[in-house]
Amino acid sequence: MKVLVIGSGIVGLSTALELALAGHSVRVITRNYEEGSSWVAGGMLAPFSEMLMGDLLDFSLLSLDLYDDYVKRLEEVSRVSLFYEGSSAILRLALTPEERESLEEYARKVEEKGFSVVRLTEAEAREAEPHLGKGVEGAYIFEQEGNVDAERLMDALLFAMENLKVKIEVDDIYKVSLKDRAVGAVVGYKKEYHADFYVLAPGAWARSLMDVPVYPNKGQILRAKGVEISRVIFSGRAYIIPKDGYLLVGATSEDAGFDTRVTLEGARTLTSGALDVVPALADAELVSIRTGFRPATPDEKPVFDLGDNYALLTGHYRNGILWAPATAKMVLDYLETSEVSPYFRVFSPSRFASE
Repeated sequence: MKVLVIGSGIVGLSTALELALAGHSVRVITRNYEEGSSWVAGGMLAPFSEMLMGDLLDFSLLSLDLYDDYVKRLEEVSRVSLFYEGSSAILRLALTPEERESLEEYARKVEEKGFSVVRLTEAEAREAEPHLGKGVEGAYIFEQEGNVDAERLMDALLFAMENLKVKIEVDDIYKVSLKDRAVGAVVGYKKEYHADFYVLAPGAWARSLMDVPVYPNKGQILRAKGVEISRVIFSGRAYIIPKDGYLLVGATSEDAGFDTRVTLEGARTLTSGALDVVPALADAELVSIRTGFRPATPDEKPVFDLGDNYALLTGHYRNGILWAPATAKMVLDYLETSEVSPYFRVFSPSRFASE
């Protein structure tokens, strides 16, 4: 089957990967190889630390279960070695009594679902991570959570596209010709494109193509080096993520449209939060600050829609890296076996119809 994928973020390229491996003829159209949030994402696989609940947690756990095999396939096809920690990669801190109480209540619910939670006192947390600052009320390790280098992951996906002979074309798609739940064509400034099936994964730009309430949430993220920490430190003030040779500190959450600027306020927010949690970062070298645009929705849930010959995959907000394997599998299962994932219903755009 000839499949056209619109968008080269983590969701678009992961779907292209799975479909190409299954033997489909795949082509990707993108406005910019490195636009969006995937290239500057923290890469935390952290549904428990994010305190997700309900359908969001269930979908997250489905994707977590797929991650080891997803990384293995991607490394094999791309010939790129990924920085990936599949379990116990995150130290979730509570910095106030109120936050500790909230986290403890959540941890009990997680345990009721059959998942393991490790609780640490302040002294134990400091022993696990000596660079921690004062004021830690408690700490948790949710053993299923992981960490992946998102930038290297995206590089690997591009190498995989090349090795699988998936052509990536640069064009700005400005129109999806849609009638009676079927796409007739997608139209770019260069030309019009046709396929048997269309995967629409335009991220934060989804609203310009489809009638869905997706909007850009700007995030600034900082890269530093010179201080070593052993695992991700996640708190309400900042998260600090060790990668191969550097740290990521993130991230702001700004309702600023498609504003690409790195701002002093963003830098202040990132550095002050990081120094509160890990004071030793005062001596770290600031390498860079970058911006990206998360595809956000009013209820912070993704938007999945399945038409006669298309799938719309957007609204992944803060969890695109985590949710990519499960999202790609939804499309693969449909094209290979006609199985329609229940998450096409759960996260349908019809939920916004009354707004």
